[in-house]
Amino acid sequence: MHAKDQTVPLLSGSKTLVVAIFFLLVVLISRCSREKAAPDMNVPSNARDIVHQKYPSAEISKMMVLEHGKVYQLSFRFHGTNYQSVVNNSGILTTTRQTDEQIPESLLAQLDTLAIRGGRISNHRIVESYYADNAVEEDVFDYELNGHKYVLTFDAYRVALRPYQQASYRTKSIEDLPEKIQQYINSRHRPNPDFVNSLINLNDQSKQYIIKNNELTFMECRVNILPDGSKNHEITVNYLGATALSGMLFDGDGDLIFVPQFNRIKQFKQNFDTLLWVSNLTTSEINYFRDLFAGQSQLFGFNLDGQQNFDNSFRSEFENFKSYQFDLYNYKRERWSLHYNAQKALVNFSYSSQ
Repeated sequence: MHAKDQTVPLLSGSKTLVVAIFFLLVVLISRCSREKAAPDMNVPSNARDIVHQKYPSAEISKMMVLEHGKVYQLSFRFHGTNYQSVVNNSGILTTTRQTDEQIPESLLAQLDTLAIRGGRISNHRIVESYYADNAVEEDVFDYELNGHKYVLTFDAYRVALRPYQQASYRTKSIEDLPEKIQQYINSRHRPNPDFVNSLINLNDQSKQYIIKNNELTFMECRVNILPDGSKNHEITVNYLGATALSGMLFDGDGDLIFVPQFNRIKQFKQNFDTLLWVSNLTTSEINYFRDLFAGQSQLFGFNLDGQQNFDNSFRSEFENFKSYQFDLYNYKRERWSLHYNAQKALVNFSYSSQ
């Protein structure tokens, strides 16, 4: 919830101060009026038209370019409520609506049973996404716990946390992404027969099943706008026509910073019908991360000692790139998913109640 503005009384008998403040207010109001009216010349009129098609009487107050020539963010009021939409050149990707609705009792009751209980929840908004065939609505909140701030989402099935961010949106169009990311994926959107033939775990029939498939095919991307205004891009790709891999992470400059478990393909049995979930971490890597997790209060009860957590601990490799991924469960089946780069620095994470 937003705190209400408070009025501070002026000291009586100070006419000069009153006059000075009056003129200061005039200047500030004038500036605000100009800023509200002034369009961002880099945002095309088409972006405003897209918003007005769905919200005809929208009073647009702010516009930003998120990807030049591709994606834009527009803030506006509609029927007395604050909205924020992210649009590309063909339509709305997501819309966030502020709400004064009470925090659902069902959410508060569920939070009390979870390992993440005890935090402060605020800033309820409804996020409607249009990247799928049908619009999907989510209840979204800010959540503070032990000095850390998160984005919390809630539905009938689970509570989830992810890193705090200003906003996020999803797109199924690779054209909405920076050119450098497009180039990276498109250059691998072709078969890689040399790699497929190197997979000694697969028999010839299984190799023939994937040998003509493109190595990487773009599926969708979640773009996160971080607190400092920078962005990162979480991409889901289809790998060799055999499996979808999510969480491939690029920074705002288009540089790759995390790869998902591409090399799990080497753990399939010959007929490509069974995957052996076995950790490939070295003893020194296991010891390093075990000690790291032991010092983090939010991971109490989530550790590498259980067999499932150990098997879900993996060093991901793709070409010359290396990352680490951990899916840590507690006895209630809550899960922290932790992503580290080659230097063992945390680059992304998520929590799910199931």
